[in-house]
Amino acid sequence: MASVKGYSNLHTKTSGAKRRKIDPFARYNGSIESFISNPENLGRHSSGQIYNWLKKNGMDPKPLSRGSTKGISYQNGGGYKVTWGGNSLFSYHPPGRHHGGEAYYKISNSKEGTKRYTLKGELKND
Repeated sequence: MASVKGYSNLHTKTSGAKRRKIDPFARYNGSIESFISNPENLGRHSSGQIYNWLKKNGMDPKPLSRGSTKGISYQNGGGYKVTWGGNSLFSYHPPGRHHGGEAYYKISNSKEGTKRYTLKGELKND
């Protein structure tokens, strides 16, 4: 298996003598809406892979603004959040003293409210 920074699940397809790398995020066409439309996608990628993908696609992940990791960058153990469309939010929360203590993702917008998901992409019921 090939390895590229931020893409530990990068696969290679062989076509004759040529080998080409397959971006595991290609199916989302750079769209965060496409990515989060199926929460199972969260379980297919690590928080680091998602962070790098967001940056690569023009989003600007910022440190969380509340809680015990407030203002701490993702690279230093904090979480991250991105906003788009005026009222939509996607965030990663590292393990801590919140919502069961385990790391989780949060997706929030005015249409569907706030939902929290495990790192496997399963809806949290807390």
